[in-house]
Amino acid sequence: NFFSGHQGKDRVQWNTFRMNAVKTCSVMLSRALSLVEQEMFLFPRVCRMAGCHSTGTSSEQLQDCPTCYCVTWCSDMHREEMVDQHNTVCRELRLARVADRYECQVSVGLPSLPSNLDKEYLGTAPDITHFVDKPWAVKEEITKEELDFAFLTNQLSGPLTLLDVASRFLPDLSTRTSLTVHIAGSSLYEMMGIIKWEYLGHRLPNITNMQLVFIGPELEQEEEEQVPVPQCGDCTTLRRSITYQTHSTTYQEMRKVDSTIPDLVLVQNCGFSEYSTEAGSTEWEEGWAGLGHLLHQGSILIFTSYTKGEAVTDLARFLEYCDKEVEVLVRCEENNMRSHRPIRDWEQDRDKDVFYSNQFISVVKQVGN
Repeated sequence: NFFSGHQGKDRVQWNTFRMNAVKTCSVMLSRALSLVEQEMFLFPRVCRMAGCHSTGTSSEQLQDCPTCYCVTWCSDMHREEMVDQHNTVCRELRLARVADRYECQVSVGLPSLPSNLDKEYLGTAPDITHFVDKPWAVKEEITKEELDFAFLTNQLSGPLTLLDVASRFLPDLSTRTSLTVHIAGSSLYEMMGIIKWEYLGHRLPNITNMQLVFIGPELEQEEEEQVPVPQCGDCTTLRRSITYQTHSTTYQEMRKVDSTIPDLVLVQNCGFSEYSTEAGSTEWEEGWAGLGHLLHQGSILIFTSYTKGEAVTDLARFLEYCDKEVEVLVRCEENNMRSHRPIRDWEQDRDKDVFYSNQFISVVKQVGN
């Protein structure tokens, strides 16, 4: 078995081995591996017990969880030792599998958005379930309502993260008539179902002008920077102006041609710490080398991470390379407006089986000039 011989290896060694296998296979085939091909290496059928990684023996076969089919044990002893931990995440693993299958076979999960406009400013809430109703009746099978809830929170996590942070750190948010938001590091994820960002305006009854600017080298450059997006009927009736612009470049390059000062800058699932900072690293140079450019005098910078481990290293990387004095307003906290669409975590950061989009959050602002 390709995965044999790794018993006793720690998490870092085990993760490195699997990722190196993906890279080696890609080099041998002279192409990038598909997602399905990558998952053969990243989610092998080995014992889930930390440090075990056994592929089973002729006398003791591997045992799969008969409910989620995502976790395997090599023995009754290891299964019994992990039963409490697994019971807390088994349904989330099932939901992740069902959601993956839906998005692979049907389409990206984009359920209809709530359309109501607040007539008075209500501010933020303890968590995202205040805005998106959670189905409480748990049935044996994953229901359509449960799946729609996961997909809807995934759509609205970005806009509601902005609302939550703005309500805490922009004192005049309730009376503001205009708001400018930059969404840096944007990709297809931010642009898909773009009308979701209008939901932020629906929570701000005094807003008459909201500008959303998407910046990222992965974006397709539009012939015109402004993207035509039809507004909802209520916003049109209220004569609101909600505009969307794109810049197919890095934030550092964008600032050379656009001097607009935003109220909020959001970087979703930022990945600051993923890139090598060694000289000549094109990914770093073309991506986040100019971290300090995300800061504007008087603006709030928000960046999120998938896991706690990533959040800690992302903030450390930012503070090391931003080259400006900053005040940390929120430090690697769990984001109450995170998505509830689970994603299997092949790295199992801090021994967790799943993570969520925008799960952890840091917020900073520039101090001085």
